[in-house]
Amino acid sequence: MAAKYRLRLGEEARDVEVEPDRGEGYRVTLDGAACNVSLRRINDSARYSLIIDGKTYDVFAEEGPTGYHVSVGGETIAVGTQTGSRSGGRGGDSFEVDTGGEWVLKSPMAGVVREINVQADDEAAEGQVLIIVEAMKMQNELHARRAGTVKAVYVSVGQRVDQGTPLLVVV
Repeated sequence: MAAKYRLRLGEEARDVEVEPDRGEGYRVTLDGAACNVSLRRINDSARYSLIIDGKTYDVFAEEGPTGYHVSVGGETIAVGTQTGSRSGGRGGDSFEVDTGGEWVLKSPMAGVVREINVQADDEAAEGQVLIIVEAMKMQNELHARRAGTVKAVYVSVGQRVDQGTPLLVVV
């Protein structure tokens, strides 16, 4: 029997049905289109191997207070859920906002900082690419979850970072 979910992808709400497949994956139906999906977590990290109808994708997913921050092929997508989530999972929450309104961007994966597009006192627009972290030869764009002013940048180009490392703060 298929489980039905209501997800928010960016600003758009979508209905999704997920049904266990005979194999080790799932049959997922989104807007009437069905596909076979297999998702495997790699070690105890935020990295996953996603296979959709035989095509493989490298995915990073971090749980946040209202859903997930998912990076696929260098593009980051906010996937909201109605139930929310715990605050600060293993390695920290990549888009946690504290009570003072500060938002700390934490690295969702271990890698090397390849590009920093902002500096302290810069204005950041929601969705703007702030930092690019290279992991496993993939350039992962980390976007601003909300608009604000960059208070501080904690890393430099070429620096190696671990999952959960604070990269910058936006107020």
